Amino acid sequence: MSDLEPLFRPRLHYPERALRLRREGQVVVEFLIGRDGSPQDVRVVEAVPPGLFEQSALRYAAGLRYSPDDMRLEERFPRPINRQRLVVRFEMRGQA
Repeated sequence: MSDLEPLFRPRLHYPERALRLRREGQVVVEFLIGRDGSPQDVRVVEAVPPGLFEQSALRYAAGLRYSPDDMRLEERFPRPINRQRLVVRFEMRGQA
């Protein structure tokens, strides 16, 4: 896994159901970064609690944007650098 920083991070949507239940959690997502800098093959690896935050985490990860210039580094390194694993945390702090 690499530690590339996204150029753009979308707003994280806190699910209404989780707000009503006053639940917090986290989702681990994994994805590839395409040559255009957009996430591809975004999938959930782990979710705590399950069934509550996955869709919001997938939308968030799919909206990230990375520099296409970073993807050109692949040509100089023997191992892939474009696979990312991201922990998306959902916390009540700051939620209405």
